[in-house]
Amino acid sequence: MTDLVSVIIPVYGTPLSVLRNCVESLAKQRGNGFLMEAVIIFDGDPEFDGTVVEDWEFPTVTVRTATIGHAGVSAARNAGIGMAAGQWAMFVDADDVLPDHAVESLLDFARRHRCDVVMGAYRSVLDDASNGEAEEHHYLTVDKVFNGEERDGFCLDMLRPQKGIALAWGKLYAAPVLHGIQGFNELLSLGEDAEYAFRACMAAKRIGYVDSMAYEYRRNAESAVRTFRTDYVQRTVAGIKALNATVARIDQPALRKQCVECLDDYALFHLTIIMINYLFNPNAPWNHGERRKQYRQTLNLPIFRMPLRGYHGGRFPLTRQAALFSMKWHLYCVSAAIAWVRHRQFGD
Repeated sequence: MTDLVSVIIPVYGTPLSVLRNCVESLAKQRGNGFLMEAVIIFDGDPEFDGTVVEDWEFPTVTVRTATIGHAGVSAARNAGIGMAAGQWAMFVDADDVLPDHAVESLLDFARRHRCDVVMGAYRSVLDDASNGEAEEHHYLTVDKVFNGEERDGFCLDMLRPQKGIALAWGKLYAAPVLHGIQGFNELLSLGEDAEYAFRACMAAKRIGYVDSMAYEYRRNAESAVRTFRTDYVQRTVAGIKALNATVARIDQPALRKQCVECLDDYALFHLTIIMINYLFNPNAPWNHGERRKQYRQTLNLPIFRMPLRGYHGGRFPLTRQAALFSMKWHLYCVSAAIAWVRHRQFGD
């Protein structure tokens, strides 16, 4: 039996050469019993001639494109879901690539174990790194099928950001899951991945994990650590609230209660990111007094204040624990020092 795997690729501001690298990584996939289609959605008119992409020809990949009015990555992915014709689907960002044999590994495992969603390991690569060093992320060191209570445990881990699995990409989705749930929340511009992936896994009866590379995430050197946005906190809070609302709709009381308990860690994790990317962003336009005011206001938001109050250590790496304790006790100078060290690590 030959299955079609739809790979949904949202594109916004991506150079043509980078997009070509992404699609070529699909064309390099090898294995029996599957073909692939690249469903490329331009989120607004591209800076290059989109018809060039339509003319790309690969023996094992059909390229399909569409252009929508600029509405964000969620809208682009939803348009791709609507176009996807495959029995299986994946999400790949336009500046990332699939490692060799990624599709074969995920699809073979899904077929053998009748899984609705299969996830693999992934690696992060800094896009301007000259030495090619990569940071690998493995959920487990063995392949595993999750069903019943173990499936519930996997979904709980999706609410623990330190596990690194609440991602839309790096997963293979069966079409009934893809089309059986609502698409990405188009009101979100942060946290939409986690909210969607959580719902997809909650809809799956059997989830698989394959301990082989299924995705390569290209970290941009001009990341959010250098970019300052005045609405960063509001966007993060909106994502957390959306996930809270999703958890509140779980119809299994015991599982819902466990998920609610995990959401404190989800909020705390993102608070540490706010500390680096927003409160102590070197590009923020504040003077010293204004930064202190922003620090106090953010930590006093109920969505962060309550989890901080109940945090007593553990569950995070030591650096995040130190950051959380500094914010729990409003130790501004300690938080600033931790952020300074973090920025130095990234060359800021």
